[in-house]
Amino acid sequence: MLALALAATLAGPSATIDQMAWLKGCWLQTKPNGSVEELWMAPGGGVMLGLGRTVRDGKLRDYEFVRIVEVDGGLAYVAEPFGQEKATFPLKSLTADEAVFENPAHDFPQRVIYRRLGPDAVTGRIEGEIGGQAKSVDFPYKRCASGN
Repeated sequence: MLALALAATLAGPSATIDQMAWLKGCWLQTKPNGSVEELWMAPGGGVMLGLGRTVRDGKLRDYEFVRIVEVDGGLAYVAEPFGQEKATFPLKSLTADEAVFENPAHDFPQRVIYRRLGPDAVTGRIEGEIGGQAKSVDFPYKRCASGN
């Protein structure tokens, strides 16, 4: 009985991968000393595959393999950052323009959020707590120029 209650608590809203199609494409945040880039494949086979790359001062500083997958009638964000363990964030809420994935047991972040701001702008956001202090990082992306 406890297992059923726990599963019901962890279950997010019903959703399909096609509801995340707006995230498809190449997204770029340009900074004075580098860039952060995400590339998302279109939904297919119950999954969207993504890749992230951070370049600073002309050198690769970080990369991450990610996917959004259909699981038990909902969605989950699965991240495999360079040098870290894989982490899964079940869908907490979904609207036409925002997806919130949350894993309160994860160290940092506990939430991964994507907001569509228009056809050529998306904000990625990670947030949570470190040592009891709230922290967040925003990634304001613009759609990459064609050919990237």
